[in-house]
Amino acid sequence: MKRALLLLIVWGLTLGLLAGLVLGVGFIGTSLTRPLLAPDAPAMTIEIPSGADALRIARIADAAGARLNPTVFAWVARLRGQARDIQAGEYQITAQDHLLSWLDRLVAGDVVRYRLTIAEGNTAQDFLNALAAEPALAHTLQGLNQAQIIKTLNLPILNLEGWLFPDTYVFTRGTTDRKIVQEAYRGMKARLDAAWATRATNLPFKTPYDALILASIVEKETGLPAERAEVAGVFVNRLNLGMRLQTDPTVIYGVAMASQGQVDEQTAPRSLTVTQLRADTPYNTYLHTGLPPTPIALPSAAALQAVMHPAATDALYFVANGTGGHTFSRTLQGHNQAVQTWRRLENQRNTAAANPAISPKANEQPVNKP
Repeated sequence: MKRALLLLIVWGLTLGLLAGLVLGVGFIGTSLTRPLLAPDAPAMTIEIPSGADALRIARIADAAGARLNPTVFAWVARLRGQARDIQAGEYQITAQDHLLSWLDRLVAGDVVRYRLTIAEGNTAQDFLNALAAEPALAHTLQGLNQAQIIKTLNLPILNLEGWLFPDTYVFTRGTTDRKIVQEAYRGMKARLDAAWATRATNLPFKTPYDALILASIVEKETGLPAERAEVAGVFVNRLNLGMRLQTDPTVIYGVAMASQGQVDEQTAPRSLTVTQLRADTPYNTYLHTGLPPTPIALPSAAALQAVMHPAATDALYFVANGTGGHTFSRTLQGHNQAVQTWRRLENQRNTAAANPAISPKANEQPVNKP
């Protein structure tokens, strides 16, 4: 009787253990494969501090709302030999993630990456303003002007304008703004050097910096890729002949610089008054022959290539044609006719809109106004 009772107890314990094992395996299996978020839940972002162990990491995710058992996560990380390989940083959890896939991402360092796009034609100050407004960056340059930034970063230049390459910059939270500026400078320097090394002959540039200055003007004068080389060709012809460039974007830059000490979208005028057009600044290419003293914007790689390989043209003038492009002319007479055509189109457009005459954009005004 006692033996039978003992066997019954052993049998019961065995069944209990098996049932517990089955339930445990099922629980672990569910924990491994269950999505960490509900299907309709928005993605969440958590910060994993440096030195956090697997259990602490799981508790952070669990507290944020992820469906994650901290104990299971910690044991799985240990059993897979990944517990010490998890990298600190900012990570996203999505409805597609489950425990194993998310653990693999933690080990791979698949942190959240941010993107900051700087458009060609922006100024150096626009670039710095965008950095200052980006909350994911660590701000180490705030309160410094451009001259102080050059000194702080030990850049081998005298003026920051034109030297920051307009591009999309990818970074992780905590990246410093100085790192982005250094990357932007290296990017422009590399592209300028490469373009200079393959430049055409008989160009009116003594240094790569001269080419950078003209590239910035070309960038501001046209947004059409197909026109860059021809616009560059007009300006190269003028420089070779000793003619003044007579381009509004340089005047606008000089006016803003004279009044504000910097140039960005907020400080630069949208159009020019007669008084501003006659303002005697170093950037007024209606009054001064040759290139302005610095670039006036951040040129694209395409603008650099355009001035290093300008179109072979005999045109000396261009004016907006009313459709987004320009009409190029060899003679002043032809240019004046194109100007009159452009003005008629502008008048028709303003009349049709039943609005007062609006000053055209700077890069649509005639070059060498008669």
